[in-house]
This record gives sequence, C-alpha cells and structure tokens, in this order.
Amino acid sequence: MKAERDVKFVIYQVLYIFVVCVIALKGANLDLAEVISKEKVVERQYADSLKAYIDSLLALGLVPKIEFDTNVKIQDLAALQEKLRVMQTQLQVVQTSPTFVRPELTPPELTREEEKPKEEIKEDEQKIQANVQIGGSFTQYLTYTVKNPYNGTLVISADGKTLASIAQGGSATFTLGGESSITYRVGESSDTKAINKKPPPEINMTRLAPSGEDVSLRTIQSQVGYRVTIKDLAPAQLKVNISGPVRVTQSGSGVYDITLAFLTSKSAFDNYTEGRDDPYSVGFNVTVVDAAGTKITRNGQFVFGEW
Repeated sequence: MKAERDVKFVIYQVLYIFVVCVIALKGANLDLAEVISKEKVVERQYADSLKAYIDSLLALGLVPKIEFDTNVKIQDLAALQEKLRVMQTQLQVVQTSPTFVRPELTPPELTREEEKPKEEIKEDEQKIQANVQIGGSFTQYLTYTVKNPYNGTLVISADGKTLASIAQGGSATFTLGGESSITYRVGESSDTKAINKKPPPEINMTRLAPSGEDVSLRTIQSQVGYRVTIKDLAPAQLKVNISGPVRVTQSGSGVYDITLAFLTSKSAFDNYTEGRDDPYSVGFNVTVVDAAGTKITRNGQFVFGEW
C-alpha cells in the first residue's frame, strides 16, 4: 500500500510540473517579457518530450485527466526543470519496486492500428507497384511472347479484345490481327500504344540463265532461270502462287528457284515457232498475298531464238 501511495504522489507532482511548463510555453499572457527572459525559456523540444511522457502516463490509466488553470504564471522555469528531473528519478525508483504492478494497455487504439482487409492491401500494392508501361512496338499480324514483371495479373487486349491474361512472373504468346491499338493493364494502371500497320511483302527476282535471240531454248531449260526471293515480316502467313510453264523448287525460307519447262522436243519447237518471228519469249507470274490481304504480283520472261 505504501508503494502505491508513493506512485500516486510522484505522478501528481510530475503532472503539476508539466502543467506549469506548458503554461509557460503556450503562455496565458502573450507578453513573454513579463513572465521570463528569452535566455530562460524552456526549449520546444524539451516541452514536447515532457508532454509525450505525461501522455504515456495518461494512456496507462495511472492518472485521471484533469483541467488546468491557464491563468498561472511562472517565475523560475530552471528550478521547475530540476524538480521535474528529481520527480522522474523518484518515479523510476518506485516503478522498479517489487510491489509495483504496471497496468496493461487496454485501449485498442494504443495497441495496434486498424488492419485493412487482405483484398484492400493487395489492391493497394498493385496500385503502387504496377506502373504499367508498354516496352517496344507492335506490328499487325505478328506473333509476340510477353512476360509479366508486375505484381498482379497482366491483361493484354487489342481494340477491346483480350489477347492474354498473364499471372505474375508468367508469360504468354499471342498473334495480332488487324487491330489498331494494344493495351496493357494491371489493376487500375494501364498503358496503350498504337499498333504499326504491317508493310506489304517484297518480291525480288534475279535472272540466272542467259536470255536473248542468240540463246537456245535447250540451254535455258537446262538450268535455273530465275531465283525469286520473297521478304515479309510474317513469311509463314504468306500465300505464294507461281504460274506459267515452269518448275518451282523452294531452296530456303522465302526463296524459290524457277526453271523453264516449255517445249521438250525439236518438233514441238518447230510447231511453236511456225508463223512467228524470233526472238521468242515465254513468261511466268509470281503472286503473293499476305495476312493483311495485300496482293503483290511480279512477272518474269525467258527469251530465246532457236531450239
């Protein structure tokens, strides 16, 4: 019982010193010159520390909340500071006594902050960490593989059509069509870019066999006459058609060797050239249609003057 009385005595003395210091700082009288000189004013940091100390006592429930008389003036703050230091030392001695029991913190607002639901925390993390940006560029009718580096599900769409939904750390492959824009979205963060139009295919034709009025048909037909090279961003989607009296051999991706296969005998040659003037010519056509529906056509000719 004696220890309990000592605690209360010390606490009330500490509260008294605190009230006096606060009044001195905040000032019931705005004319500080009437109260104390500038050299003896208690520093703000000291007062803030004292207030935090008293607030902790109030939170522990060791003392009741009291109202203060703000009309009191103080003449010697240095002496009060010294008294406070002594009171704090006495309180520490009492608190270390075997008979002293520290009350538990019961108010919930003093023990922990209110927890958010896990769903809200997850959404907040996505908002902070998912600053979505589309790297690189995209072109129509091409195939892409995208990895998701974001903290959330990455949804990729083009003109409102979902192309892929990728979990965090995963990847997906998709092929564009004729869409005009692509969008990355993670939660509420998104980025949109225009999709480049697919350029048309290119057809390059290189003559390999001789040609002219002095060249025989047999010489031309005995070797590759043309090499046709077709270039496109999506060669697997091309539709290639080579028409005419020729044999076609594909010698690589997008590479076609064209050999004339027109007449097989001298009598067939004579029948063909009867009534015609030399030199004679035979042509073929190369037609390419890409995934966008773009159609490109090129022509080639074999010229000869004799069998």
